[in-house]
Amino acid sequence: MRVLLKISMVLLVLPVCVFAQDDDEWPSLSYLRSDYKVVAVVAHIRIKEAAVTNRIIGYENWKIRAEVLEAFKGKFKKGDVIEYVHGAEAGFKQAYFTGEKIVFLLAERERDRKIHYVVLENSTLPYTEHSVKKLRVIRGRRR
Repeated sequence: MRVLLKISMVLLVLPVCVFAQDDDEWPSLSYLRSDYKVVAVVAHIRIKEAAVTNRIIGYENWKIRAEVLEAFKGKFKKGDVIEYVHGAEAGFKQAYFTGEKIVFLLAERERDRKIHYVVLENSTLPYTEHSVKKLRVIRGRRR
């Protein structure tokens, strides 16, 4: 009887867990606002080129060139080409670094005094209309 009760509970809870992972509204406005606050650039981009520039055991740095489709924060505007570095676990396929993305970029000044852009860890998102709408709301409140 106890086993039957446990199985019943799992069968009732499992669909809720699956549904929670398939949330069309993710990321939340507060999640986006948090990342937005800590970076210099937020943009909807189309990746043009991607190549591994450095490898360390278990980790790779990718140099990305992309066209800005819409800027939400920072100095870039539509049509600008931006270069940045994206650190990733080794083994990512180049196909991951193609298409349209929403990126959150930190600005770092190197010894040469030139500004280099680096992706905020775990912040790159696939392009979705609901994420863009939320970023427009955040951008509007900052102006």
